[in-house]
Amino acid sequence: MRGFVGIGQSDSIEAAIGEATNGLRNADLLILIAPFNKAAKAAELLSEKYPLVPMIGTTGISVGKGAISDNNITVIGMAGVTVTTGIIKDTTKSPITYIKDFENDLRALEGSADNTVCLEFITNNEEKTISTMNSVLNRYNISLAGGTSYGAPLGEQPAVIYNGVMYKKSCVYAFVKNNAGRINVSKENIYETLSPRPHFATLVDTNTKTLFQLDGTPAFEVYADTTGVEKDDIVENMINNPLGRVLGDDIYLISTNSLDLNGVMFNGKTINDNDSIYIMQLGDYKAINQETRSNIKGFSGRTSFLLSFDSTNRIKLFTKEEYLDEYISDMSSVATYAGHVGDGQQYNTQHMNQTLVLVAFE
Repeated sequence: MRGFVGIGQSDSIEAAIGEATNGLRNADLLILIAPFNKAAKAAELLSEKYPLVPMIGTTGISVGKGAISDNNITVIGMAGVTVTTGIIKDTTKSPITYIKDFENDLRALEGSADNTVCLEFITNNEEKTISTMNSVLNRYNISLAGGTSYGAPLGEQPAVIYNGVMYKKSCVYAFVKNNAGRINVSKENIYETLSPRPHFATLVDTNTKTLFQLDGTPAFEVYADTTGVEKDDIVENMINNPLGRVLGDDIYLISTNSLDLNGVMFNGKTINDNDSIYIMQLGDYKAINQETRSNIKGFSGRTSFLLSFDSTNRIKLFTKEEYLDEYISDMSSVATYAGHVGDGQQYNTQHMNQTLVLVAFE
């Protein structure tokens, strides 16, 4: 598999697409990441320039060529792969309506667990949509990796890109089969448990991803007592102490995005009644990332391309710690590297926050 990464920095969208596609001749799949105010026009122009190449994409921060930006237009090209793409509309109401087409797209690829992945971008209702998709993926043992669209201004709905067109309340996907080797999907969690035992979610609203109580006590009070952080500072402190939902032997991270006047916590991932919830603390993130890179190299000494789905809160943390440049440089040292940065990430069966999801292609 061969990966191409192009960056368009010009304020002119036409010129930026020219910059981002300079040198791109052959591609079996295009992935477009652009700021919200540039995305629609950029998608249209990219589709016109490569009308026969399937395209998915979304809005958000992009990583590529050793840099990270919320203003660049980034074009990722993949060659040496077999691809089928599709879209699931009405994610809020009935993603199940599209599941037959979804399975047909997977079957048409004739891939296997070792050489095939489902890449996706989604606007909303991640848990329900990912669960629906996995009703198919689990039967074929196919991994999933993706990110939630990011950067929509206040009053605008998030959107994803499919073949040159922007869609709201949708999920776009690409089944990618590596014709020259394997694909490995993994995640990186740089946090460990702070609370000595898990708390139990005793009052929630799953429709709004709201957490009211842990162990029968207002959740913000439990959080504040454990971390020593005042209520007004809880959201900002999520980069240091997110929540963690226990699922089997693993913990999936949750960011609190806002609190109301009563301290009710509105989160980026759904918490269900009686879920076991830890309050987390930052681990040795440099050592953890070094282990991640070593694991990728251990998977294959000939990794050719690395696609990431990263978190805005991780980027804020690394910026604060003056580690961001080193982090991007270290990841770029593994292979040609590009990715999307947003609030939410998806890994196999789960939607989560503050997590790095990686797809390594041989």
